[in-house]
Amino acid sequence: MMASTKEKQYVPLLQPIFSVEEQTVIGYESLGRVRDEKGSLVVVPEFMDPHVTPLMMTVIDRKLLGLSLDKIKNSNDLLFVNMSPDQVILEYEESKGNSLPIAEIVKESGIPLNRIVVEITEKSGSFGTDVLAAGVDLLREQGFGIALDDVGSESSNLERLGAIKPDIIKIDLNLLKKSIEQREYQSILEYLKQISLSIGSQLLFEGIESEEELYQAVSSGATFLQGYFLGRPLEYKEDKQTIRDVVVPHLHLYHESKRIEVAKEIEFEKQIKSKLMSLPLKTITLGNRVIIDPQSFFKLDPMIQRVYVTDWQGTQVSPYYERTNDSGFIENMAFLQKNWSYMPFFYKHVKQVFRDNGNWQVSDPYWDKTLKKKVIVFSHVNEMGYSFFVDLVLEDGK
Repeated sequence: MMASTKEKQYVPLLQPIFSVEEQTVIGYESLGRVRDEKGSLVVVPEFMDPHVTPLMMTVIDRKLLGLSLDKIKNSNDLLFVNMSPDQVILEYEESKGNSLPIAEIVKESGIPLNRIVVEITEKSGSFGTDVLAAGVDLLREQGFGIALDDVGSESSNLERLGAIKPDIIKIDLNLLKKSIEQREYQSILEYLKQISLSIGSQLLFEGIESEEELYQAVSSGATFLQGYFLGRPLEYKEDKQTIRDVVVPHLHLYHESKRIEVAKEIEFEKQIKSKLMSLPLKTITLGNRVIIDPQSFFKLDPMIQRVYVTDWQGTQVSPYYERTNDSGFIENMAFLQKNWSYMPFFYKHVKQVFRDNGNWQVSDPYWDKTLKKKVIVFSHVNEMGYSFFVDLVLEDGK
C-alpha cells in the first residue's frame, strides 16, 4: 500500500483564503491532486472512494502535507489541511500521548504549528463525538488551529460543532447559494452566525463564485472568504496584490451600499416612531383581558399588520388584532393568555425599556412564516405597565 503511493506524482494545489479584517490573503487551503498518465492534474482517486481506509488516506495526506509545507515555508501564510474524523483518531492513537505524527512533519519543515489549520471534514466517523473531541483537543494543545469543514451540508450536526468548538466554522457552498435563492436559508446563516459568536469561532465562507455571493458572505458575518471569485486552486501562490485588487473594491462597494441601507432603515424607523408617538395607548382592564383601540393603529400606516398587548411578565392580555384589508381587522382570541417571554425578542424589548422607557423600541427584521414576509416589531410600555407590540410587514427593499 505504501509503495503504490510512491509511484504516483502527488501535487498539492493551493487556493487562497482572504481575510476581510486584514484585507489580504492570509493563507491557503491545500487541495490534493495527482498527475495522470496524460500529465493532467486530477483529484486523488482515493479521496473519492468511500471504502478507502483512514490509514491509506493518512499516508497520502502526509505526503501532500510535506509538499504543501515546502510551498509556504518562506512566508507567514497559514496552511489549511483536511482531515477526516477517523484520521484525527488515528493521529491520536499513533501519538501514544506524545507528539502527533502530523506535528513531527510540520516541525521538520521549520514551520510553527500555529500556522497550520486542521479542517475536520463533515464525513461521518467510526467513533463517537467524545472520542473525536479528545483527538481534536490534542491537536489544539500542540498548537494547531481547528476548523470544522462543510458546516451546513447534509451530514453536519450541532453536536460535533459544540463538542469541537472550532476556531473557524466553514460554511458550505450549497448553503450559501440557497441563502441567496430562498429567504429561509438566510435565517440559517444568521443562526450559524450567532453560534459562531457564542463559541468564539470565526466564519469562513467557501465556494464564492460571484459578487452577489461575496456580499452575502460578508453580510452573514464572514471573517474569511474563499472561492473562484477570489482565486482558483493553483500549483503556485498567486500574487496577493492581484487578489486584493479584485476583492477590496467589491468590499468597499458593499460597505458603501450597507451604509446607505442603514441610513434608510433609521429614517424609516424614525417615521414610524413619530406616527406611533401620536397615539395615546389607552387601555381598559376587564378581568384578565385588556381592551385597546386597534383601529387607531391600522389607520396609522398600511404596513402595520398586527397589534397586541402583553403584561410585564410577557403574557398576552389582549386579542391578537390582524389586518384584513386597508381599514379592516379581525380579533383573534387564540393567543390570549399565551406567554411570549420565551421568545428572544421579548427580553430584548425589556432591556430596551430599561434603557429608554419614553420611546418606542424596534426589533431586528425577521422572516415571518405565516405572512411569508419580513416583519419588524415596534414595542412600547404605557403608563399602566402594559407592553404594546406592533408588527409591520416590510416592503421589498426595506
